Amino acid sequence: MSGIRVLLTDEDRALLLKVSNLLEEIIETFDILEDEDAMKSIREAEEDVKAGRVRGYNEFIEELRESGEV
Repeated sequence: MSGIRVLLTDEDRALLLKVSNLLEEIIETFDILEDEDAMKSIREAEEDVKAGRVRGYNEFIEELRESGEV
């Protein structure tokens, strides 16, 4: 076939991929916002952080090792 035209440039394809990924992230965000249990857990976690009821990653891993879970 002669005369085939490219409708999308590489830049167009890259932009469409970025937009597609962004839309997926937005949909996932809406799904989380609609999930009452997930939102309750997020609020509780935020309260734990504000109250100082958290520990660092290394401390957490060490606790798991000591308990034999890792």
